[in-house]
Amino acid sequence: MPIPRYGVWKGIPNKWEPTSKPGHGHITFSDGASSHLDAAVNIQSQSADSRLVYWFLRDFDKTHPIAQGLQSLNQGFFAQNGPSSLGLDFLRGNFLDVNDGILLSHDAPGESHDILDYLNPILNQAVTKKATIYLFGQKYSGNDGIHDIHMNQGNSGQWKRDNGTYQDGGIVLAFPDGHWEGIFLAFAVQTYQTDSTGQPVGKTFADLLSGKAGPAPGPTPEQPGPEPEPQPPTPAAGISIQAALVNPFGPDQTPTRGEGETVYLLNRATEAVSLEGWSISNGAGQTQALHGIRLGAQSKKAVAVPNAPLSNRGGSIVLKDSSGKVVDKVTYTKEQATIEGTLVYFQQKQLKN
Repeated sequence: MPIPRYGVWKGIPNKWEPTSKPGHGHITFSDGASSHLDAAVNIQSQSADSRLVYWFLRDFDKTHPIAQGLQSLNQGFFAQNGPSSLGLDFLRGNFLDVNDGILLSHDAPGESHDILDYLNPILNQAVTKKATIYLFGQKYSGNDGIHDIHMNQGNSGQWKRDNGTYQDGGIVLAFPDGHWEGIFLAFAVQTYQTDSTGQPVGKTFADLLSGKAGPAPGPTPEQPGPEPEPQPPTPAAGISIQAALVNPFGPDQTPTRGEGETVYLLNRATEAVSLEGWSISNGAGQTQALHGIRLGAQSKKAVAVPNAPLSNRGGSIVLKDSSGKVVDKVTYTKEQATIEGTLVYFQQKQLKN
């Protein structure tokens, strides 16, 4: 049966504790009535396959029609039920592509390989900037917090009882500068198709995102054209610029704390890629050559760019492969670069399978 007490809680995040309890991180937030509310965020599964699936959406307010309804809510918890409500459904809401998910462990060795490498910068920034947070999930029975902030359908075994539609969890953030971000999590053992009651159908996210299953089906056109000729994937097919620290604290190349100007590269493919001979350029054509960098499968990496300074007046960032071909190009505005220490995130292109 569907999870009880499902809804969305609107408030302000005060603290993010990534490993305060085994298997969970915790957000402390306030909603006007209380300043010590708790949100439990899963960072690993209790299943044999403990990995999570992670999606990040920039400009959530432009991709999901519920954003206007969320904005009109007062702070507090609001129960939701069914497709006409503000409830989330990863598989029916048409706001994310399940093929774009990234399989992440909670304790992978190395840099930028586990779930906290993705969650920490976003949630810490939300606390610092006092973003408005919308937490989707199940309210605690004691009314002092919320959990199940993940997909709540496609479960098997002991969690099958929680399956339902339009009751998925998630974290949506509305920042003071006007932009929105969304973090969405599922378990690798959940299926990426479900029936009308949310029960599992077919293969799991682990199969889908490890290349053991074909791409998840999308909308079927009314009059499909001829099938395109299949194209072999290139090593760069899953590589993109995920984010950039354009304006660090203090002078850009000699920051007073933390890292200097940095570009975050993301590999959403299921194979590692060597970036030897690749380059990152700014809008003025200044180039940072990349050497000795290997980007693991479904991971990201921070790359310092001292030779390609990022202008605080807005500009572009271009990633090229070893042959000089443009792999990705992003732009940012002066407004996005105004606040020191703020990561600028870029919309990710849909992966081609």
